[in-house]
Amino acid sequence: MLSNYLSRVRRVIRPQTARVPLARVSSFTKSNVRRAFGFTMIEMIAVILVIAVVAALSPPLFSSGVSASQHRAAAREVAGMLRLARTEAVAKRMDMGVDFDLEARTVQIPNAANKRIAKIPEGIEINLTTTAAETKNETQASVRFYPDGGATGGRVTLKVRDRSYLVDIDWLTGRVSIDEA
Repeated sequence: MLSNYLSRVRRVIRPQTARVPLARVSSFTKSNVRRAFGFTMIEMIAVILVIAVVAALSPPLFSSGVSASQHRAAAREVAGMLRLARTEAVAKRMDMGVDFDLEARTVQIPNAANKRIAKIPEGIEINLTTTAAETKNETQASVRFYPDGGATGGRVTLKVRDRSYLVDIDWLTGRVSIDEA
Protein backbone atom coordinates (compact mmCIF):
# COMPACT_ATOMS: atom_id res chain seq x y z
CA MET A 1 0.00 0.00 0.00
CA LEU A 2 2.78 2.36 0.84
CA SER A 3 4.53 1.50 -2.38
CA ASN A 4 1.32 2.16 -4.29
CA TYR A 5 1.03 5.60 -2.64
CA LEU A 6 4.66 6.46 -3.35
CA SER A 7 4.27 5.59 -7.02
CA ARG A 8 1.32 8.00 -7.25
CA VAL A 9 3.27 10.79 -5.56
CA ARG A 10 6.17 10.31 -7.95
CA ARG A 11 3.83 10.66 -10.90
CA VAL A 12 2.50 13.94 -9.52
CA ILE A 13 5.95 15.24 -8.73
CA ARG A 14 7.45 14.12 -12.07
CA PRO A 15 4.68 14.21 -14.61
CA GLN A 16 5.17 12.59 -17.94
CA THR A 17 6.68 15.02 -20.45
CA ALA A 18 4.60 15.55 -23.53
CA ARG A 19 6.20 14.71 -26.78
CA VAL A 20 5.94 17.69 -29.13
CA PRO A 21 7.16 17.28 -32.67
CA LEU A 22 10.09 19.57 -33.41
CA ALA A 23 9.87 22.02 -36.28
CA ARG A 24 11.66 21.08 -39.39
CA VAL A 25 14.95 22.78 -39.86
CA SER A 26 14.47 22.90 -43.61
CA SER A 27 11.47 25.31 -43.33
CA PHE A 28 13.78 28.11 -42.11
CA THR A 29 15.62 28.73 -45.31
CA LYS A 30 17.68 31.85 -45.84
CA SER A 31 15.01 33.68 -47.89
CA ASN A 32 12.20 32.97 -45.41
CA VAL A 33 14.23 34.22 -42.46
CA ARG A 34 15.15 37.48 -44.23
CA ARG A 35 11.52 38.28 -45.06
CA ALA A 36 10.33 37.46 -41.59
CA PHE A 37 12.60 39.96 -39.84
CA GLY A 38 11.91 43.26 -41.70
CA PHE A 39 11.90 45.29 -44.88
CA THR A 40 14.53 45.53 -47.53
CA MET A 41 16.49 48.72 -48.10
CA ILE A 42 14.77 49.24 -51.46
CA GLU A 43 11.34 49.12 -49.82
CA MET A 44 12.43 51.68 -47.21
CA ILE A 45 13.84 54.05 -49.86
CA ALA A 46 10.64 53.76 -51.92
CA VAL A 47 8.49 54.70 -48.91
CA ILE A 48 10.75 57.66 -48.05
CA LEU A 49 10.55 58.90 -51.65
CA VAL A 50 6.74 58.71 -51.65
CA ILE A 51 6.58 60.65 -48.37
CA ALA A 52 8.99 63.29 -49.73
CA VAL A 53 6.93 63.80 -52.90
CA VAL A 54 3.69 64.16 -50.93
CA ALA A 55 5.31 66.61 -48.50
CA ALA A 56 6.73 68.69 -51.36
CA LEU A 57 3.40 68.94 -53.17
CA SER A 58 1.09 69.54 -50.22
CA PRO A 59 2.06 73.08 -49.00
CA PRO A 60 0.81 74.83 -52.16
CA LEU A 61 -2.55 73.13 -51.66
CA PHE A 62 -2.97 74.63 -48.20
CA SER A 63 -1.32 78.00 -48.77
CA SER A 64 -2.40 81.00 -50.80
CA GLY A 65 1.19 82.16 -51.12
CA VAL A 66 0.73 85.04 -48.67
CA SER A 67 1.80 84.54 -45.08
CA ALA A 68 -0.14 86.01 -42.18
CA SER A 69 2.71 88.44 -41.48
CA GLN A 70 2.74 89.68 -45.11
CA HIS A 71 -1.02 90.16 -44.93
CA ARG A 72 -0.78 92.14 -41.69
CA ALA A 73 2.18 94.16 -43.04
CA ALA A 74 0.19 95.13 -46.13
CA ALA A 75 -2.69 96.37 -43.96
CA ARG A 76 -0.27 98.37 -41.78
CA GLU A 77 1.42 99.87 -44.83
CA VAL A 78 -1.90 101.02 -46.31
CA ALA A 79 -2.93 102.49 -42.93
CA GLY A 80 0.47 104.20 -42.62
CA MET A 81 0.08 105.82 -46.05
CA LEU A 82 -3.39 107.06 -45.12
CA ARG A 83 -2.13 108.49 -41.81
CA LEU A 84 0.77 110.21 -43.57
CA ALA A 85 -1.63 111.83 -46.05
CA ARG A 86 -3.82 113.10 -43.20
CA THR A 87 -0.80 114.52 -41.36
CA GLU A 88 0.45 116.29 -44.50
CA ALA A 89 -3.02 117.68 -45.27
CA VAL A 90 -3.19 119.28 -41.81
CA ALA A 91 0.44 120.47 -41.85
CA LYS A 92 0.34 121.99 -45.35
CA ARG A 93 -3.25 123.21 -44.99
CA MET A 94 -4.29 121.70 -48.30
CA ASP A 95 -6.26 118.70 -49.57
CA MET A 96 -4.20 115.53 -49.83
CA GLY A 97 -5.35 112.43 -51.69
CA VAL A 98 -4.31 108.80 -51.50
CA ASP A 99 -4.75 107.09 -54.86
CA PHE A 100 -5.58 103.39 -55.15
CA ASP A 101 -5.03 101.48 -58.38
CA LEU A 102 -6.60 98.07 -57.79
CA GLU A 103 -5.43 96.66 -61.12
CA ALA A 104 -1.78 97.66 -60.61
CA ARG A 105 -2.14 96.82 -56.88
CA THR A 106 -0.59 100.14 -55.82
CA VAL A 107 -1.33 102.82 -53.23
CA GLN A 108 0.31 106.23 -53.57
CA ILE A 109 0.27 109.79 -52.27
CA PRO A 110 0.94 111.85 -55.41
CA ASN A 111 1.22 115.29 -53.72
CA ALA A 112 3.38 114.22 -50.77
CA ALA A 113 6.76 115.83 -50.09
CA ASN A 114 8.42 112.53 -50.97
CA LYS A 115 6.16 110.63 -53.35
CA ARG A 116 5.55 107.22 -51.80
CA ILE A 117 4.19 104.22 -53.63
CA ALA A 118 3.23 100.99 -51.87
CA LYS A 119 2.69 97.73 -53.72
CA ILE A 120 0.18 95.21 -52.37
CA PRO A 121 1.47 91.60 -52.72
CA GLU A 122 -0.19 89.20 -55.14
CA GLY A 123 -2.65 86.88 -53.41
CA ILE A 124 -4.28 89.65 -51.36
CA GLU A 125 -7.70 90.69 -52.60
CA ILE A 126 -8.21 94.49 -52.37
CA ASN A 127 -11.57 96.23 -52.12
CA LEU A 128 -12.04 99.98 -51.66
CA THR A 129 -15.24 101.66 -50.56
CA THR A 130 -15.24 105.44 -50.93
CA THR A 131 -17.45 108.28 -52.18
CA ALA A 132 -18.64 108.39 -55.79
CA ALA A 133 -16.83 111.71 -56.30
CA GLU A 134 -13.48 110.03 -55.56
CA THR A 135 -14.11 107.01 -57.82
CA LYS A 136 -12.49 107.39 -61.25
CA ASN A 137 -13.39 103.96 -62.68
CA GLU A 138 -13.76 100.35 -61.51
CA THR A 139 -10.08 99.96 -60.66
CA GLN A 140 -9.03 103.48 -59.64
CA ALA A 141 -10.28 105.54 -56.73
CA SER A 142 -8.92 107.71 -53.95
CA VAL A 143 -9.50 108.86 -50.40
CA ARG A 144 -9.11 112.60 -49.78
CA PHE A 145 -8.02 114.24 -46.52
CA TYR A 146 -8.85 117.89 -45.73
CA PRO A 147 -6.85 120.58 -43.88
CA ASP A 148 -9.22 120.39 -40.89
CA GLY A 149 -8.32 116.68 -40.40
CA GLY A 150 -11.52 115.30 -41.90
CA ALA A 151 -11.69 112.97 -44.89
CA THR A 152 -14.02 111.64 -47.54
CA GLY A 153 -14.09 108.45 -45.49
CA GLY A 154 -14.14 104.90 -46.65
CA ARG A 155 -12.86 101.41 -46.08
CA VAL A 156 -10.02 99.39 -47.58
CA THR A 157 -10.49 95.63 -47.26
CA LEU A 158 -7.46 93.38 -47.66
CA LYS A 159 -8.59 89.77 -47.83
CA VAL A 160 -6.76 86.45 -48.01
CA ARG A 161 -9.17 83.50 -48.05
CA ASP A 162 -11.30 83.74 -44.90
CA ARG A 163 -9.16 86.34 -43.11
CA SER A 164 -9.60 90.07 -43.73
CA TYR A 165 -8.08 93.29 -42.46
CA LEU A 166 -10.35 96.31 -42.58
CA VAL A 167 -8.65 99.71 -42.77
CA ASP A 168 -11.36 102.22 -41.88
CA ILE A 169 -11.16 105.98 -42.53
CA ASP A 170 -13.55 108.04 -40.38
CA TRP A 171 -15.06 110.84 -42.50
CA LEU A 172 -15.47 113.28 -39.62
CA THR A 173 -12.11 113.03 -37.85
CA GLY A 174 -9.98 111.38 -40.54
CA ARG A 175 -8.94 108.75 -38.01
CA VAL A 176 -7.48 105.60 -39.60
CA SER A 177 -7.96 102.27 -37.82
CA ILE A 178 -7.22 98.63 -38.59
CA ASP A 179 -9.60 95.86 -37.59
CA GLU A 180 -9.23 92.15 -38.18
CA ALA A 181 -12.31 90.39 -39.48
